[in-house]
Amino acid sequence: MMLETLPWPFVLLSLGAALVVLVIYDVAYVWPLCRRYAALADRCRRLESGVAGIAGLAGGIADVDRRFAEAESRAAERWHRIGERIGHLELATEGRAYEQAIGFAEQGGDNDRLITCFGLTTGEADLVRLLHGAGARQKVARAQ
Repeated sequence: MMLETLPWPFVLLSLGAALVVLVIYDVAYVWPLCRRYAALADRCRRLESGVAGIAGLAGGIADVDRRFAEAESRAAERWHRIGERIGHLELATEGRAYEQAIGFAEQGGDNDRLITCFGLTTGEADLVRLLHGAGARQKVARAQ
């Protein structure tokens, strides 16, 4: 009986008005919040991927440090081998320096050039000129 006494047009109109208010509230307030939430979630995903990228960079930096240390040790090893090769070359050419100095002295070269060009000491330059210089050749020629 109570259903018969209800003012149905008023109840239906009130329910429709409440529904319209709810839709307006949803469109005006809740929908922008959902869009903001989706935008914030997207930014969080991008930040998390950026943080993961930074963590990857930290691992990459450690890898770069390791590779740099390896390259540095290889360079030090090569430098050591170059030093050894130079030492061997100096030993091999030391005899040639004397041969070249003797040839220069035979051509009449002076002591200063023997010292500067061939790395001889003053005593060595004097000895080379004495034994192989132009004066030594003249003595040998007279003796024959």
